[in-house]
Amino acid sequence: MILKKAESTMAYFKAGILGFPGSGKTYTATLLAIGIGEAVKNKKVAYFDTETGSDFLLPMLRGKGFESFQVKSRSFTDLLETLKDCEKENIPILIIDSITHVWRDLCDAYDKKLQRRGRLQFQDWAIIKGEWKLYTDLFINSRIHIIACGRAGYEYDYDFNEDGTKDLIKTATRMKVESEFAFEPSLVIEMERTSEGREELKEHLGKTDRKSKEMKQTHKPTAGSKWIHRAYVLKDRTDTLNGEVFDYPVFDNFLPHFKALNIGGEQLGVDTTRTSEDRFNKEGKPQWKIIEEQKQIVLEEIKGEYEKNLPGSTDKVKKARVILAEKMFGTTSWTATEGKSLEDLRRGLKRMRVIFTVPENTPDNIALGKIAEPPDEDVQESLLEKHS
Repeated sequence: MILKKAESTMAYFKAGILGFPGSGKTYTATLLAIGIGEAVKNKKVAYFDTETGSDFLLPMLRGKGFESFQVKSRSFTDLLETLKDCEKENIPILIIDSITHVWRDLCDAYDKKLQRRGRLQFQDWAIIKGEWKLYTDLFINSRIHIIACGRAGYEYDYDFNEDGTKDLIKTATRMKVESEFAFEPSLVIEMERTSEGREELKEHLGKTDRKSKEMKQTHKPTAGSKWIHRAYVLKDRTDTLNGEVFDYPVFDNFLPHFKALNIGGEQLGVDTTRTSEDRFNKEGKPQWKIIEEQKQIVLEEIKGEYEKNLPGSTDKVKKARVILAEKMFGTTSWTATEGKSLEDLRRGLKRMRVIFTVPENTPDNIALGKIAEPPDEDVQESLLEKHS
C-alpha cells in the first residue's frame, strides 16, 4: 500500500522570477535570499551566474554578514553540479540567474552535436526535455532554497476584426525557458520596471484614443520620473499571495508564503524513484498487451491438455471436459474461461497437469465426476512445482 496520511513535505522555498532586462530580477532575488538566510540562520548564498549580475550585489551581501559563492557559467551540466554542491557543502540558498541561458545552452549543445543548424526537429524535443527533467527533479526535491530568474518573453495570438482581417497581438508574458518549468516553482513572480511617468501615461491612455494626435500633443511625462521595480505574484501554491502587487519588493512581502512551508522538515517534492517503466518491455509493449499475449499462450496450452488427455468428441469426452473445466476454473463456459485473469489461468493449468499425472483420472472416471488427487500433499506440491 503506497497511500499514507498526508503531510506537508515542501520544506524549501522554490521560486521563479521572470522579467525583462532591468526589471529588478537579480536584486529582488538577492533580497529574498538575505531574508531566507536570516530566517534559517545560515548566511550562505550561491549564485549560478550567467550574466555577471551577482558581482554588483556582493557588497550588499557582505554588509549583511553573508558568505557568497559563485559559478559563472551557462552550462546545463554545470548547473546540475552546482545544485549537488550546494547540498553537499550546506549552502542553503541558490540563485540561478538566468535559467534562460541554461535552457538555450542545452538546446544549442544538442543542435551542434547533431548539426541541426538551428532547425531542431519534432523528435529532438523529446530528448532535450528528457535531459531538462534532470534539472526540474533536482529543483523540486533538493534540500536547498532556490530562486530561478528568467528572461520574460511575449506570448502572441490573433485578434480577429469584424471585417475578417486579423491582427497579431501580445496576450501575455512568460519565462523564456522550457515550457513546463513555469509550473514547477511554488511561487512565481513577474517583475516590471515602470515609472511615475508611465503611470501617468496609462491613465492618459484610458481617456484618449491611442492613435489620436490629441494624445501625442497633450501627454507630457514628468521630467525626472523615477523608476519603480514592481512585483506581480502570478502563482502562489499556498494561496496567501495570489494576485498581490508590491513596489520595491522585499522578503517581508513574501513572508506569508515562506511561513506556509514546512521549513526545517523533510523535503519531498515528488518521489522520482518510482516510475512506470515496468509497464513496458524492452520492445516498448505496454503491460496490458504483454498480459494479453501471455493469456493467449496459456489458453492454447489448456486446449492442448484437453486434446492430449481427453481426445475425441464423444459425449463421454465432452462431459469429462465440462466437469474438469468446472473443477479447474470454476466455470463450464470457454468464453468465461477466456475472461479469467492470467494468474487464475496459470493456476488452473498447473492443477490440470497435476490431475492428469494420476492414472485413475481416465476420461471415464472424470465423466463420472471421480477426479482423484495425488496420493499425498508432498507429492501434490512437488508436481505443482514441476509444472510452474
